[in-house]
Amino acid sequence: MILLQIHYKAQFGQALYISGKSKYLGQWNPEQAIRMTWTQDDIWVTEVAYHELEYKYFISNYDKVQKIFWESGPNRITNKHSLDVWNHRKIYFQCVNPQNFQIYISGSQFSMGQFQRRIRMKNKDGISQQKFLINIEDPQIQYQYHILTKNEFSSPVYQVNLNQQQQYYKDALLIFSDGLTNLKHMIFQLNKNICYGYVPNNQQDYQALKKANLKTIIEFCNIKEQNLLEQQTNYEDLVHLIVNLYHFKQENFAQRLLQLLQVLIKKYQLLFICNNSLTHLRKYLQAYEKLSIPSER
Repeated sequence: MILLQIHYKAQFGQALYISGKSKYLGQWNPEQAIRMTWTQDDIWVTEVAYHELEYKYFISNYDKVQKIFWESGPNRITNKHSLDVWNHRKIYFQCVNPQNFQIYISGSQFSMGQFQRRIRMKNKDGISQQKFLINIEDPQIQYQYHILTKNEFSSPVYQVNLNQQQQYYKDALLIFSDGLTNLKHMIFQLNKNICYGYVPNNQQDYQALKKANLKTIIEFCNIKEQNLLEQQTNYEDLVHLIVNLYHFKQENFAQRLLQLLQVLIKKYQLLFICNNSLTHLRKYLQAYEKLSIPSER
């Protein structure tokens, strides 16, 4: 037998039911669904014969199935005892990592740190993976990978679409990503107006930036012979603007940088700032952040 449990505080006169693709669960006919048994701490339980289950829960009246309220999200699948949470799913995030870099993940959900903290992923056989319990009532579940080596690299921010059919992996929905093996293609998101990373070197790099909706490229350099600003277009409608920091006086460097970026953000809204030394680039952007945070409040 398989023991299925779900935590839910039902209203008086209501009960939790389970229905699914199985003769034991009524073949999705709510009138043939199993009414679960209430136990202490609002845990509803039932046992069914051991087999792979595809199922969902719904709420209805205790005495008679009517006015049905199904839980959100895709069908559940399991072949073992399960303790479920209403409107939540276990989701496995996986990404290709053949070089076994240490990869962290952050996301918009509470269990994923709400982009305020990063969770270390587990590496196995060239794959990094991590499982989370996700509230699927949130229509926009976003996540981002972070690779830690000598420098720090981050992927674009991805979005989960649970309306599309997802593969199941170890009784959890599987979100699989690849393309994280080329570190120079990583994009780090500083705030809603600025992303940053390496200088694009070829048409494929520009195409990748355009796909990420990054059409304004600001390249930082430090060359005596070059003008303060030089503009060039390298790929279709992308703007590539070179900013020569050599002409910035050191005593008010951060203030001038802040003023320049504010002008660029006002004109272009979203910037991709790049430099072939991410260590230097982060120092520039940290100086910008220190000055810009008070002004944004």
